[in-house]
Amino acid sequence: MEYLIKKINNTNLEQIIKIKMYKRKKIKKILKIDDKKRCLQGELLLIQGLKKHNIDYNRIKIKKNSYGKPYIQNNPLYYSISHSHDYVVCAFSKNKIGIDIEKIRDVDIQIMNQFATPNEKKYILKSKKQLFNRFFTIYTLKEAYFKMLGKNLNNMLNIEFTINKNYISCSDFKVKVYIIKTVNNYIISICEQV
Repeated sequence: MEYLIKKINNTNLEQIIKIKMYKRKKIKKILKIDDKKRCLQGELLLIQGLKKHNIDYNRIKIKKNSYGKPYIQNNPLYYSISHSHDYVVCAFSKNKIGIDIEKIRDVDIQIMNQFATPNEKKYILKSKKQLFNRFFTIYTLKEAYFKMLGKNLNNMLNIEFTINKNYISCSDFKVKVYIIKTVNNYIISICEQV
């Protein structure tokens, strides 16, 4: 497993010529400049990661499954892209993988009822000082998990993450979990099938 991260303020929209035509058309339809940059940067990170694996971006065909998850047709390399505010991330693996990034910020804490199990809620509410950090830790783990599966988020309460000082575990034992906390108040979670 490996991942790449980039700030969108380093994205030059003229780099759009490096990406596939269907993606160019999609980006040109996006109204907000920062959203254009996020989408373009995701594709540029994909190109960069593929190059590391000696895969020519121009020779691959990207398809989507029934839930809209993109994958590389006839290739054993999996990837996942996510973005939040100023950053875009892209993860690569020979196993199914999902990545999510979120900026840690104040939110309506009641939203956790939509995705957190009772044990996860206890974890989130255990520390007022770390409330939003813990909230987004669980939230990004859930997002990464379902991105890994390539499914929608309808069953978020059917999977549970346990976080202790020394480890993070998932109720799905076929999953390896990574959490990366950035200095700039972002959290990245990655789930990889093993």
